[in-house]
Amino acid sequence: MDTLQDRIKRVRTELGASAEEIAQNLIDKGIKISARSIYSYELNERQPSTAFLQGLVDTYDISAEWLLSGRGEMYSNPDKTTIPASFKVDEMVFIPLLDMAASAGYGSVIEEKAVAKDFVAFAKKWLRTITIANENHLLMFSVRGDSMLGQINDGDLIMVNDTMTELSNDGTYVVCIDNQLYVKILQRMPGNKVQVISKNTKYAPFTVDLDSEYFQIIGKVVWSGGKVDVC
Repeated sequence: MDTLQDRIKRVRTELGASAEEIAQNLIDKGIKISARSIYSYELNERQPSTAFLQGLVDTYDISAEWLLSGRGEMYSNPDKTTIPASFKVDEMVFIPLLDMAASAGYGSVIEEKAVAKDFVAFAKKWLRTITIANENHLLMFSVRGDSMLGQINDGDLIMVNDTMTELSNDGTYVVCIDNQLYVKILQRMPGNKVQVISKNTKYAPFTVDLDSEYFQIIGKVVWSGGKVDVC
Protein backbone atom coordinates (compact mmCIF):
# COMPACT_ATOMS: atom_id res chain seq x y z
CA MET A 1 0.00 0.00 0.00
CA ASP A 2 1.37 3.38 -1.03
CA THR A 3 2.03 5.56 2.05
CA LEU A 4 3.10 9.13 2.66
CA GLN A 5 6.56 7.80 3.52
CA ASP A 6 6.68 5.95 0.18
CA ARG A 7 5.79 9.13 -1.70
CA ILE A 8 8.44 11.17 0.13
CA LYS A 9 11.03 8.60 -0.91
CA ARG A 10 9.68 8.50 -4.45
CA VAL A 11 10.15 12.27 -4.79
CA ARG A 12 13.78 11.92 -3.86
CA THR A 13 14.49 8.87 -6.03
CA GLU A 14 12.74 10.29 -9.10
CA LEU A 15 14.77 13.48 -8.72
CA GLY A 16 17.89 11.29 -8.50
CA ALA A 17 18.92 13.20 -5.40
CA SER A 18 20.37 12.14 -2.08
CA ALA A 19 18.79 13.11 1.22
CA GLU A 20 21.74 15.42 1.73
CA GLU A 21 21.01 17.24 -1.55
CA ILE A 22 17.30 17.55 -0.78
CA ALA A 23 18.12 18.89 2.68
CA GLN A 24 20.54 21.47 1.30
CA ASN A 25 18.04 22.67 -1.31
CA LEU A 26 15.42 23.15 1.39
CA ILE A 27 17.90 24.85 3.72
CA ASP A 28 18.65 27.28 0.90
CA LYS A 29 14.92 28.05 0.88
CA GLY A 30 15.02 28.80 4.60
CA ILE A 31 13.65 25.45 5.81
CA LYS A 32 15.50 23.87 8.70
CA ILE A 33 15.98 20.19 7.86
CA SER A 34 18.69 17.54 7.99
CA ALA A 35 19.38 14.51 5.82
CA ARG A 36 18.89 12.31 8.87
CA SER A 37 15.41 13.73 9.36
CA ILE A 38 14.51 12.99 5.74
CA TYR A 39 15.69 9.39 6.11
CA SER A 40 13.65 9.07 9.31
CA TYR A 41 10.57 10.29 7.43
CA GLU A 42 11.12 7.69 4.71
CA LEU A 43 11.51 4.94 7.32
CA ASN A 44 8.39 6.10 9.18
CA GLU A 45 10.42 6.70 12.33
CA ARG A 46 9.06 10.25 12.57
CA GLN A 47 6.15 12.18 11.11
CA PRO A 48 7.26 14.77 8.55
CA SER A 49 6.84 18.41 9.42
CA THR A 50 4.47 20.71 7.57
CA ALA A 51 7.41 22.92 6.59
CA PHE A 52 9.21 19.95 4.98
CA LEU A 53 6.13 18.87 3.01
CA GLN A 54 5.45 22.42 1.84
CA GLY A 55 9.12 22.70 0.91
CA LEU A 56 8.80 19.69 -1.43
CA VAL A 57 5.66 21.19 -2.98
CA ASP A 58 7.24 24.60 -3.56
CA THR A 59 10.78 23.55 -4.49
CA TYR A 60 10.05 20.64 -6.80
CA ASP A 61 6.56 21.48 -8.11
CA ILE A 62 5.09 18.46 -6.34
CA SER A 63 1.30 18.22 -6.16
CA ALA A 64 0.17 18.66 -2.56
CA GLU A 65 -2.85 16.43 -3.20
CA TRP A 66 -0.65 13.64 -4.54
CA LEU A 67 1.87 14.01 -1.72
CA LEU A 68 -0.76 13.85 1.03
CA SER A 69 -3.18 11.30 -0.42
CA GLY A 70 -1.58 9.67 -3.46
CA ARG A 71 -4.36 10.94 -5.71
CA GLY A 72 -3.67 12.57 -9.06
CA GLU A 73 -0.30 13.21 -10.64
CA MET A 74 2.98 13.60 -8.80
CA TYR A 75 3.80 16.99 -10.30
CA SER A 76 1.46 19.91 -9.82
CA ASN A 77 -0.18 22.18 -12.34
CA PRO A 78 0.70 25.89 -12.29
CA ASP A 79 -1.94 26.53 -9.60
CA LYS A 80 -0.15 25.10 -6.61
CA THR A 81 -2.02 23.97 -3.55
CA THR A 82 -0.76 25.28 -0.23
CA ILE A 83 -0.52 22.96 2.75
CA PRO A 84 -1.91 24.78 5.81
CA ALA A 85 0.70 25.67 8.41
CA SER A 86 -1.41 23.95 11.06
CA PHE A 87 -1.48 20.67 9.11
CA LYS A 88 -0.18 17.63 11.03
CA VAL A 89 0.07 14.26 9.30
CA ASP A 90 -0.57 12.29 12.48
CA GLU A 91 -3.89 14.10 12.88
CA MET A 92 -5.15 12.84 9.51
CA VAL A 93 -6.83 9.58 8.51
CA PHE A 94 -6.43 8.20 4.97
CA ILE A 95 -9.40 6.01 4.04
CA PRO A 96 -9.12 3.71 0.99
CA LEU A 97 -11.28 4.74 -1.98
CA LEU A 98 -12.90 2.11 -4.20
CA ASP A 99 -14.96 2.48 -7.36
CA MET A 100 -18.33 0.88 -6.63
CA ALA A 101 -19.06 0.17 -10.29
CA ALA A 102 -15.69 -1.53 -10.76
CA SER A 103 -15.93 -3.71 -7.64
CA ALA A 104 -17.47 -7.16 -8.02
CA GLY A 105 -18.67 -8.70 -4.79
CA TYR A 106 -17.53 -8.91 -1.19
CA GLY A 107 -14.27 -10.72 -1.96
CA SER A 108 -13.28 -8.05 -4.45
CA VAL A 109 -13.92 -5.31 -1.87
CA ILE A 110 -11.64 -7.00 0.65
CA GLU A 111 -8.87 -7.42 -1.93
CA GLU A 112 -9.19 -3.88 -3.27
CA LYS A 113 -9.15 -2.43 0.24
CA ALA A 114 -5.82 -4.13 0.94
CA VAL A 115 -4.15 -2.77 -2.20
CA ALA A 116 -6.03 0.50 -2.65
CA LYS A 117 -4.23 3.11 -4.76
CA ASP A 118 -6.47 6.06 -3.93
CA PHE A 119 -7.35 7.46 -0.52
CA VAL A 120 -9.50 10.25 0.87
CA ALA A 121 -7.99 12.23 3.73
CA PHE A 122 -10.02 13.35 6.75
CA ALA A 123 -9.00 15.09 9.94
CA LYS A 124 -9.29 12.64 12.84
CA LYS A 125 -11.08 15.23 14.96
CA TRP A 126 -13.70 15.84 12.28
CA LEU A 127 -14.10 12.14 11.55
CA ARG A 128 -15.04 11.48 15.17
CA THR A 129 -18.05 13.77 14.72
CA ILE A 130 -19.25 11.47 11.91
CA THR A 131 -18.65 7.99 13.35
CA ILE A 132 -17.17 6.19 16.34
CA ALA A 133 -16.04 3.32 14.10
CA ASN A 134 -12.39 2.37 14.04
CA GLU A 135 -10.78 3.97 10.98
CA ASN A 136 -9.55 0.53 9.84
CA HIS A 137 -13.19 -0.45 9.28
CA LEU A 138 -14.06 2.51 7.06
CA LEU A 139 -14.19 2.49 3.28
CA MET A 140 -14.87 5.16 0.70
CA PHE A 141 -16.76 4.40 -2.51
CA SER A 142 -17.32 6.54 -5.58
CA VAL A 143 -20.92 6.08 -6.69
CA ARG A 144 -22.19 5.86 -10.24
CA GLY A 145 -25.79 5.94 -11.38
CA ASP A 146 -29.03 7.69 -10.43
CA SER A 147 -30.91 5.11 -8.36
CA MET A 148 -30.33 7.16 -5.18
CA LEU A 149 -30.79 10.53 -6.89
CA GLY A 150 -31.69 13.21 -4.36
CA GLN A 151 -29.82 11.56 -1.51
CA ILE A 152 -26.66 10.23 -3.12
CA ASN A 153 -25.99 11.43 -6.65
CA ASP A 154 -23.87 10.18 -9.52
CA GLY A 155 -20.20 10.89 -8.75
CA ASP A 156 -20.72 11.35 -5.00
CA LEU A 157 -18.45 9.79 -2.40
CA ILE A 158 -19.80 7.67 0.44
CA MET A 159 -18.15 6.46 3.65
CA VAL A 160 -19.08 2.96 4.75
CA ASN A 161 -18.61 1.17 8.08
CA ASP A 162 -17.81 -2.41 7.02
CA THR A 163 -18.53 -3.86 10.47
CA MET A 164 -22.24 -3.06 10.13
CA THR A 165 -23.22 -6.08 8.06
CA GLU A 166 -26.29 -7.08 10.07
CA LEU A 167 -29.55 -5.28 9.41
CA SER A 168 -30.28 -4.28 13.00
CA ASN A 169 -31.61 -0.88 11.90
CA ASP A 170 -33.13 0.39 8.68
CA GLY A 171 -30.90 2.73 6.74
CA THR A 172 -28.70 3.21 3.70
CA TYR A 173 -26.25 0.41 2.99
CA VAL A 174 -23.84 -0.84 0.35
CA VAL A 175 -25.03 -4.27 -0.69
CA CYS A 176 -23.86 -7.00 -3.02
CA ILE A 177 -26.60 -8.38 -5.28
CA ASP A 178 -25.65 -11.06 -7.81
CA ASN A 179 -21.99 -10.11 -7.35
CA GLN A 180 -22.55 -6.41 -8.13
CA LEU A 181 -22.35 -3.55 -5.63
CA TYR A 182 -25.15 -1.07 -5.05
CA VAL A 183 -26.05 1.60 -2.52
CA LYS A 184 -29.66 1.17 -1.38
CA ILE A 185 -32.08 1.88 1.44
CA LEU A 186 -32.81 -1.32 3.38
CA GLN A 187 -35.97 -1.88 5.39
CA ARG A 188 -36.41 -4.99 7.50
CA MET A 189 -39.53 -7.05 6.78
CA PRO A 190 -41.20 -9.96 8.62
CA GLY A 191 -39.88 -13.43 7.89
CA ASN A 192 -36.16 -12.50 7.80
CA LYS A 193 -36.66 -10.53 4.60
CA VAL A 194 -35.55 -7.07 3.57
CA GLN A 195 -37.07 -4.56 1.21
CA VAL A 196 -34.50 -2.96 -1.07
CA ILE A 197 -35.48 0.60 -1.92
CA SER A 198 -34.06 3.17 -4.35
CA LYS A 199 -34.48 6.88 -3.63
CA ASN A 200 -35.27 7.45 -7.30
CA THR A 201 -38.88 6.31 -7.75
CA LYS A 202 -38.31 5.11 -11.30
CA TYR A 203 -36.62 2.08 -9.73
CA ALA A 204 -39.20 -0.19 -8.11
CA PRO A 205 -38.47 -1.61 -4.64
CA PHE A 206 -38.10 -5.36 -4.28
CA THR A 207 -37.82 -7.89 -1.47
CA VAL A 208 -35.06 -10.43 -0.85
CA ASP A 209 -34.36 -13.05 1.77
CA LEU A 210 -31.55 -12.07 4.14
CA ASP A 211 -30.25 -15.63 3.96
CA SER A 212 -30.00 -15.60 0.16
CA GLU A 213 -26.55 -16.42 -1.19
CA TYR A 214 -27.09 -13.75 -3.85
CA PHE A 215 -27.49 -10.94 -1.30
CA GLN A 216 -24.91 -9.60 1.15
CA ILE A 217 -24.57 -6.41 3.16
CA ILE A 218 -21.12 -4.84 2.76
CA GLY A 219 -21.65 -2.07 5.32
CA LYS A 220 -23.72 0.90 6.36
CA VAL A 221 -23.28 4.35 4.82
CA VAL A 222 -22.25 6.79 7.56
CA TRP A 223 -21.48 9.83 5.38
CA SER A 224 -21.89 11.04 1.83
CA GLY A 225 -20.65 14.07 -0.04
CA GLY A 226 -20.47 15.54 -3.51
CA LYS A 227 -21.14 18.56 -5.69
CA VAL A 228 -24.09 20.75 -4.85
CA ASP A 229 -24.46 22.01 -8.43
CA VAL A 230 -23.29 21.16 -11.94
CA CYS A 231 -21.27 24.31 -12.61
